[in-house]
Amino acid sequence: MNPLRRRMMVLAATAGLAVSWGCSNGAPSVDTSTAEGTVSGKVTLSGKTATKGTVIFDPSNYKRKDAAPRSAEIGADGSYTVTTLVGQNQVAVNSPELKNSDYPPIEFDVQAGDNTFDIDVTPATAR
Repeated sequence: MNPLRRRMMVLAATAGLAVSWGCSNGAPSVDTSTAEGTVSGKVTLSGKTATKGTVIFDPSNYKRKDAAPRSAEIGADGSYTVTTLVGQNQVAVNSPELKNSDYPPIEFDVQAGDNTFDIDVTPATAR
């Protein structure tokens, strides 16, 4: 292959990669949308059905600082339904049945429309 042609191909490939990576400032991708999605599912605590408590979805991020957390009561059968903003949400479970609230962070990427997300909270001490 011609050396000039080889250099041109390398330059084109490098330029293509630079464009595909974008001019990001290194910050994670976040959603700024105010669109909502509905999430429903079941909550289990260390594999056993939760019968009371609250599930909290927090859609706030550095571009949605004022986005309020959304919560839903856990039903007697462990079910919950909540409407929250689309995009990454931090999820927390508060329940009197949860003796230790030290569990790994839970995240869920909410899409527009209906979503299903079953949550199993296992405290770090039970692992």
